[in-house]
Amino acid sequence: MSGGGLTFAELLREHGIVDAEGHRALVAQRPGPWWLMLLQALAAWFASLLIVSAVVLPAIGLGMAGQGVVGAALCVTAIALFRRGGLFTDQMGLALSLAGQGLLVWAVGGHFDAGTHRPMAAVGALVAGAMMLPKASGLHRRACGVLLAVALGVLIGEGQGSEMFGVVLMAAAVLSCVTRGRWAAHPRGSLLGAAALACGLSALALPAVLTLARGEAWVGALSGQGGFGGRMVWLAWGAALVLFALLDHLLRSARQPVRWPRAMAGGAALLWGLVFHDAPGLIVAVGVFAAAFHASQRTLAGLALLAAVSYVGEFYYLLDVSLLHKSALLALAGVILLALRAWMLRAGQEARP
Repeated sequence: MSGGGLTFAELLREHGIVDAEGHRALVAQRPGPWWLMLLQALAAWFASLLIVSAVVLPAIGLGMAGQGVVGAALCVTAIALFRRGGLFTDQMGLALSLAGQGLLVWAVGGHFDAGTHRPMAAVGALVAGAMMLPKASGLHRRACGVLLAVALGVLIGEGQGSEMFGVVLMAAAVLSCVTRGRWAAHPRGSLLGAAALACGLSALALPAVLTLARGEAWVGALSGQGGFGGRMVWLAWGAALVLFALLDHLLRSARQPVRWPRAMAGGAALLWGLVFHDAPGLIVAVGVFAAAFHASQRTLAGLALLAAVSYVGEFYYLLDVSLLHKSALLALAGVILLALRAWMLRAGQEARP
């Protein structure tokens, strides 16, 4: 980033925002060329693969106790690598951490013979949550957050509880985006940010996961005997309720006051829920995107937009609804968005002095 040939660090020093020592610190933290960073990351993963292969394969023959010790050692080594704070060590620490967590889950969860994956999921949730706490890279914490959400989802199961879990994940992601200004400067802000992104990513993926888990959706769609619609009523209307709360907050906190903000938010959320109650993932994606865009969370906003496009494609192949019906619903959704935009512009103009 530069302006008039000056780098960002040089601009800060020129305007007196940082002194010479601060300028040197910024220059030292500046990343190198992308190709060099890519080579370092590839080298780190290759070295980690060799180390993990040399350690994990012999550990398989040591029994569950030996596997647990080796897994714990890999996790401790990863934490030590993260403390060095370099690209190579961060990537290597990520690889060792994932391998160590997997080995711990396999070793500890193997003691339980309950005929389900829940004991392993419980161990995985504990290990992933614990590995999020020490100092680490943002990528590692996000990966651990996603693993924690996956493990909790396995513990909850496929019933209505899983749908409510999706609503909780969406609400957590939206709340973290709305309150970003309060926790961004907190000493644990990086941890909270990683947890927020993990909640958002998990909320975006959960509708698709539930759809695939309920009745072999892909096979049914290809054979013409089923569809993609999961009929996830609790998730659809729970997400619509979260969307209503988000829109109400955004309209009430707008710089230009809007008339009847609660009625506007309620009407938009209700109509969106009625139109896409067969595609709850689209409701979740719209809510997460609106919150992330408001908080300038570009990564989460981009993922939400990509998920929305994917769920529109999924809705197109929904075999429980006719093509004419789906076309009418999509057109109605566009009209709702255009009407909401026009209403907000008009209300904002009327509120001006």
